[in-house]
Amino acid sequence: MTSPDGSAPSPRPETQWRGPSLRAVMIGIFVLGGLMALQMHRAYVQGEQVVQAMFPVMAERGKSLDAEGCIDAVIAWHKQCEATAVMCNHGVKQAMFHCLQAQDRKEGCTKLPASESMDGKWVFLTCKERGTQCKRTKDCACADAYRAFDSFCRTDQKAVQL
Repeated sequence: MTSPDGSAPSPRPETQWRGPSLRAVMIGIFVLGGLMALQMHRAYVQGEQVVQAMFPVMAERGKSLDAEGCIDAVIAWHKQCEATAVMCNHGVKQAMFHCLQAQDRKEGCTKLPASESMDGKWVFLTCKERGTQCKRTKDCACADAYRAFDSFCRTDQKAVQL
């Protein structure tokens, strides 16, 4: 094809994008996703080991602690817990169970507020009175420890509801 003046047509400028191919981008995304999944799995395994290692320690300490002592020990452990925040928060109830089951807690259970008078806020008031006020109601080791103690007493010292 010739132009109207009889000369050869000028070539069209290339407008193709000269970046990485879609395949290279997708491979990069999958590799990055795989590395992130691997790192998350490692963090989970390490956190689980930290939480699991605490159970025998709390069971041993529970032999010499009263219920309030168990609460203090679990709160202290929670402050220094090296797992993820979610795992540490969930570990509070489990740690309380291991500490509490080490001996009979009938005497401590009688000191809890009567179930008729409980409105759910008593744990926050109790924590505030003992100097460990909850800043966030969902993530409060003190409140979770008292709830675990209450649950332990309500199940006749057989379990803590998670």
